[in-house]
Amino acid sequence: MFLYMSVVKDTQISAASSAEASSRKDHWLHGAVLLGGAALFSKVLGTFQKIPLQNLAGDRVFGIYNAVYPLYQLLLYLSSAGIPVAVSLLIAKYHEAGDRAAMRGVLRAGLLLLMAGGLLGFGVMWLIADLAASWLGDPDTAWAIRMASLGLWLVPAVGALRGYYQGQQQILPSALSQVIEQTFRVAAMLSLLLAGLAAGWPASHIAAGTMAGTIAGGAAGLAVLLLFWLRDPALRIRPHYAGHDAEAKSWRGLLSSMRNLARLALPVAFGSLAVPVAGIVDAITVPRLLAASGLGGTDLMTMFGLYSRGQPLVQLVVMVAGGAAGALVPILAVARARGDLADMSVRTELAMRFTWWFGTAATVGLVWLAEPINILLYSDNQSTWTFIWVCCTALAGSLNAVTAALLQGMGSVRLPALLLLVAALLKGLLNAVLVPAYGIEGAAYAGVIALTAAALPGVIVAVRTAGVRLPARPYAAGTAFALACMLAALWLLERLHGGLLDVLPLPGRGAAAVLALTGVAVGAMVFAAALVASGGLSARELRALPGGSKLAGLLERLRLLKRA
Repeated sequence: MFLYMSVVKDTQISAASSAEASSRKDHWLHGAVLLGGAALFSKVLGTFQKIPLQNLAGDRVFGIYNAVYPLYQLLLYLSSAGIPVAVSLLIAKYHEAGDRAAMRGVLRAGLLLLMAGGLLGFGVMWLIADLAASWLGDPDTAWAIRMASLGLWLVPAVGALRGYYQGQQQILPSALSQVIEQTFRVAAMLSLLLAGLAAGWPASHIAAGTMAGTIAGGAAGLAVLLLFWLRDPALRIRPHYAGHDAEAKSWRGLLSSMRNLARLALPVAFGSLAVPVAGIVDAITVPRLLAASGLGGTDLMTMFGLYSRGQPLVQLVVMVAGGAAGALVPILAVARARGDLADMSVRTELAMRFTWWFGTAATVGLVWLAEPINILLYSDNQSTWTFIWVCCTALAGSLNAVTAALLQGMGSVRLPALLLLVAALLKGLLNAVLVPAYGIEGAAYAGVIALTAAALPGVIVAVRTAGVRLPARPYAAGTAFALACMLAALWLLERLHGGLLDVLPLPGRGAAAVLALTGVAVGAMVFAAALVASGGLSARELRALPGGSKLAGLLERLRLLKRA
């Protein structure tokens, strides 16, 4: 932990004391935007590829995919163990010092560790496939598990090379490899899915084919990074540093670099494990509990697929909130390093306000429009109540994502992970109580309770650490007014939609598409307008948004917005 904090501190101090701080800030901002855009594209593509998977292959294959993928994520996180982030931090330190030999040593050590971890993860996942399939309650998941394990040969090495380039603030290789990797993964998945359906493959083989996309994506991402690597002057041109190159090439120097990476990676690895553990709790417990309640055969994964329908939308909401908050992490870290508590307080307050507004509006809108959205995405309205309760986790999930980013920026690396691991444990216990009584709806209830239980302490700690005092009454009143206006607009829209269908009949999915898409747009605009009109959103908050300064100035001139 001491090594972790010292590297972060050294990197921050050297950047802050540089004479080129302003130009570096602009470079970092453009890089962050590029990397954030690539990550957003990749995550959106990865989230919505599940919808054609369900539409074409059905809820059973959809359920197998959602049960196996968290297991792959868990083994991937265990095999990489935070090493890409550690590589990035050490490369940043040596890049600042101009020590190319040390940079090459770190990269070699990272590649060796990750390739060894990937090989070990592949072996474990391949060998326990039948046992894991029995845990999941469906033997047909075994070959999907084995196929996913092949991706562990390639994906960890991709992480090491991304860390190498990000540590030098070269964002293009990392961003481009993310986009290419996800595009090839989804394209391979859909191609094999269509080929399997055309050939009449059984559900187990189709599910295995969908998991094979991880291999194609990993190979494509690695190929992009290797092209940059072959053209990298730091690796192609090797200037001699007296004594240092010899040490970097020796086994002793290599083992020393590997030990440093492992020590630096431990805090990051601890936090990373929370993400797949939370998903694997449902994958292991829900099918087994349904089987214990009398459900058997292929119905297990079908029901798990129905339970998973709302998750892509919740993941999208959480992804947007977490991605926006992630940009605050380095800013908060710098403010903390220079002791600027006022800056930390202002930024934390704004982040919490926007998360609350965005999370509540998204949750209420998804709940109100649950049936047309379910029909639009999945062609029927099966398990709409489960869909509704899963969507209710959007607010808690957003708060968890944002407070985790804020706490990491304030120097608290382990607390966010600890809270999410507690939530995963609580989710498993609540599943054991509620699933036998209420089926997949019980699993959704458990998710709402567990994520809320993790979100509240995180919010309290983040707010107190930053010294934020939220004005609760006007804050809540403005949000309540905006939500009431949004619900009124959605109710009126439903009435108009019913009248439109009387005049112009549309097929079920077409009618659902009109209502769902129009409802999302109208609800968002009405909520924002009501928030401004009620004074819940001030000029200060609006100016903090990208492009918000011009809009705030216009609304102030029209006297629709109170001046800061």
